Amino acid sequence: MYWQSLLFTLETTLPVFILVLLGLLLRRRNVIDDAFIATSSRLVFNITLPVLMFMAIARSDSGTGQHLPLIGFILSAALLAALLSALWAGMLMLPALQRGAFIQASFRSNLGIIGLALCMNAYGEEGGVLGALLLAVITPVYNLLAVFFLSRQHQVRWLAQLRLVLSNPLIIAIVLAVPFSLMRWPLPEVAVRVGNSLAAMTLPLALIGVGGSLSLTALRRGGVAVLHIVTLKLLVLPVIIAAAAWLCGFRGVELGVICLMFASPTAAAAFVMARSMGSDAELTASAIALTTIGSVLTVSGFVYVLSLLPLV
Repeated sequence: MYWQSLLFTLETTLPVFILVLLGLLLRRRNVIDDAFIATSSRLVFNITLPVLMFMAIARSDSGTGQHLPLIGFILSAALLAALLSALWAGMLMLPALQRGAFIQASFRSNLGIIGLALCMNAYGEEGGVLGALLLAVITPVYNLLAVFFLSRQHQVRWLAQLRLVLSNPLIIAIVLAVPFSLMRWPLPEVAVRVGNSLAAMTLPLALIGVGGSLSLTALRRGGVAVLHIVTLKLLVLPVIIAAAAWLCGFRGVELGVICLMFASPTAAAAFVMARSMGSDAELTASAIALTTIGSVLTVSGFVYVLSLLPLV
């Protein structure tokens, strides 16, 4: 049983982090550069990831209706993670410039790339469907929460932010896919083949981009605050949320997906958001690098425990 759990853990996490490491090595050897990373990131965000999500939801035998309890829980979990991060930042009495960046880096998970890849590796098609659903639900919440905490010193045009959320390609993909799932509409074979080809590009391209964008020099610039972020992001929040999910009755793949999504490292999008809103982008970059590296151990630990115990 122990060896089976260990094998399951390695099969789930190693492919993801090997691709991240490959991206880091390719960037250091100048095989890929900043232009490649920027272009590939736009391609993933605007085309291949939305296609992957559309294909996962549209071909699912069950609609989103049966997952309403899961949707309700992960919305509550996202809000709880942000609240606990804000309380932690308050206890540290961080300066105003760091506070918003600290909170965002602590609660905002890399759902669309690392989280989704882990779910698909661990639970196959069902994990991909649930991961895509969680991604679509949490992404606008993350964006609005990030704007709220990062803009405490600035005036925010909330209507413009809401328009940005509604025009998110990931949200559009889910909205378009739901009728296909509910009505059991078949996709044309040509659309299936093209969609599968585009979807297959997503995770390798995105994970290599994550590795290529890691800044190892940023590891030395975070100070004590980044260590608190790592503790919150990789240990405290995932444990609290996983325990809450268990107490709420979630089992099997649903529990595993919840744990993997919230145990994922800080999202790369947090850096862009922090920089654009005048917050501490350097702290955010340090958090992204250190949580990504640290998650190799912590996520593997979560996967191992979930597979060893009769939880999933």
